[in-house]
Amino acid sequence: MGQKAEISEPAPLRISRIFAAPRKIVFDAWSTAEHVKQWFAPAVYTAPDANVAMEVGGAFDVCMRAPDGTEHWTRGSFVEVTPHDRLVLDLRAVDGEGKPLFTAWTEVNFADVPGGTRLDVTQTYVFANPALAAGMVAGAPMGWSQTLDKLEAEVARMLV
Repeated sequence: MGQKAEISEPAPLRISRIFAAPRKIVFDAWSTAEHVKQWFAPAVYTAPDANVAMEVGGAFDVCMRAPDGTEHWTRGSFVEVTPHDRLVLDLRAVDGEGKPLFTAWTEVNFADVPGGTRLDVTQTYVFANPALAAGMVAGAPMGWSQTLDKLEAEVARMLV
């Protein structure tokens, strides 16, 4: 009797970044589609489309477009919105037919630190389609690092 191979969910991703900006500005960068389209994608991707309604139950949908034109959608909603302190989002990466590949429970905390704001992101994953999702999630640390580089640029732009 053979056993079915199982792919377990990875440990939560934790990433932090310090921004040379007030908490309100860093928080506000998450608040509208116009801002989110500037930064919510890794380095070589763009985010040409987004729907953001920062309120409990409000949408957080973002299209990330690869250099080859392939579109990757993240669809979700705000579960918690505590202005300038904390966001919780229930996000789903979906395939081309809108079927979930994985869920990413995303907690974002904002804290004052000398010289600015510390952003802490914790993302916990549950696979809907382990065969497709595992590789995507494996790239999440690099993807988040590059995405936060773009957030840093958007925050700097917002300060002007």
